[in-house]
Amino acid sequence: MFNSFDSIFFVSNTGEDTISVVSLIDKVELYKIKLNEGVIYKKPVLAPHQILIDINEKYLYTTNSYNGSIGIVDLITSQWSDNIYVGSNPSHIEINKKSKTLYVSNADSNSISTVDLEKKVLSAQVTVGRMPHDLRLSKDFQRLFVVNTDSNTLTTIDTATNEIEKNLYVNSNPFHMTLNKDGSLLYITNTSFSNTNNGWVTIVDTKDLKVVEKLKAGKMPIDLVLDEKEDILFVSDADLNAVNIISIKENKILDKIKVGRMPQSLAINHAMKKLLVSNIQDNTVSLVNLEKMETEIHIPVGIEPCGIFCI
Repeated sequence: MFNSFDSIFFVSNTGEDTISVVSLIDKVELYKIKLNEGVIYKKPVLAPHQILIDINEKYLYTTNSYNGSIGIVDLITSQWSDNIYVGSNPSHIEINKKSKTLYVSNADSNSISTVDLEKKVLSAQVTVGRMPHDLRLSKDFQRLFVVNTDSNTLTTIDTATNEIEKNLYVNSNPFHMTLNKDGSLLYITNTSFSNTNNGWVTIVDTKDLKVVEKLKAGKMPIDLVLDEKEDILFVSDADLNAVNIISIKENKILDKIKVGRMPQSLAINHAMKKLLVSNIQDNTVSLVNLEKMETEIHIPVGIEPCGIFCI
């Protein structure tokens, strides 16, 4: 049980069906939550991808890519509680606080699942583009944004009706997204999936639903987060084993921060001025000091760490 989430973060370990609970103060993994307690196996059968905490901070939700479910962890007992089956290869999740609905992108079934969090049941399926990966809710919760990696599009969905509003071309291989504070701009990584090509960040005006800018973003950009002033984008680069520091105004990479091998997800603890980076090839999370813009430590976690969540 946790008295506060301010000084810890959670990491989904895709290769071993666990969630690491890590201390930001002690810079060490405290313990692991097993998602398949009591089950003996040599390979992961769930493969948790992304993680998210619910509205009341009572439950942690994981997308389990291998068995098409959302896992529920009781944060009071720190134990797995239940699974809700959705679509094939669920990747990312978002929570609508107003309607108490969970949205899930299903990469292999080209759909978005909606889950009633009060009843904990699947309530609807919405067909979108090919290989939907990341998703984001607008600040007013009235619109859901979905990037379809294999269709090169951004789909917008009206959350009141679950009807598709628009499909917008947003350059090749859109993968991860982040919104600015007021929700007016959406930043999307366009990964190359090849070390011979370059990647980009596409910026979309969410009011007019138009592409307004395209930024150079290194070799193989994966995830991205904005700094507190919203001048800088931090973009993980899986090919360069680094986080690129990108100036939005100057439209260029200012510098790189070396992290672990094949960095994936990013998260920022603004209060402690730390950037967290999951490194899927060396089973660590890099802790980056944002005042010095350098890596302080690589914290060992589970096998193939992917999603990160911190308050």
